[in-house]
Amino acid sequence: MKTVLSLFTSLVLISLLLISCDSPPAPPTAPEEKEPLAFSAPQPEFTVTVTEAELASPRKELKGELNGVDITIDYGSPSTKGRAIWGSLVPYGEVWRTGANEATRITFDESILVGEDILAAGTYSLFTIPAEKEWQVIFNKVVDQWGAYEYDAAQDALRVPVKPVGVDSSSATLEFRLAPGKIVMQWDKLVLPIFLTEA
Repeated sequence: MKTVLSLFTSLVLISLLLISCDSPPAPPTAPEEKEPLAFSAPQPEFTVTVTEAELASPRKELKGELNGVDITIDYGSPSTKGRAIWGSLVPYGEVWRTGANEATRITFDESILVGEDILAAGTYSLFTIPAEKEWQVIFNKVVDQWGAYEYDAAQDALRVPVKPVGVDSSSATLEFRLAPGKIVMQWDKLVLPIFLTEA
């Protein structure tokens, strides 16, 4: 009996000793700091007006201001009509009018940086060469052109590479809009952002 009692006493003493040796509990940690809220850049103001509604691909005109530069885009707005667009109706690797009928025209009232290159103030035909991973965006000095049938690369004022972005929401018609720091073209499930900054 004494042996059992001694053994029990020893176990109790060892337990008390271990408890007393434990370090005090750490103070509660402060909750992780959250990143500051990301405030969206102000959305540039612009309007889109239908100028020739009777056409199968209506002619539209965007007017707005981006980074202090007045921008006008005159374009034909084709519809998908259930057709496959990219790599089919609009082939990869070929110069495209970036719209329908007459080539899209774009006007800047001041010089502007497109990507990393300066483009002088003026009006240009806006052509593109679509591809799966990277497009070429072309500002051509010949303003009035029907399609890309008489496109002349020697008249290019500027070419810049632009990466297209696939999106979940589909646009049934080709549209242009202004967004912070860029012009955006969207058609079907593809968005093409053309980045612009002050020259």
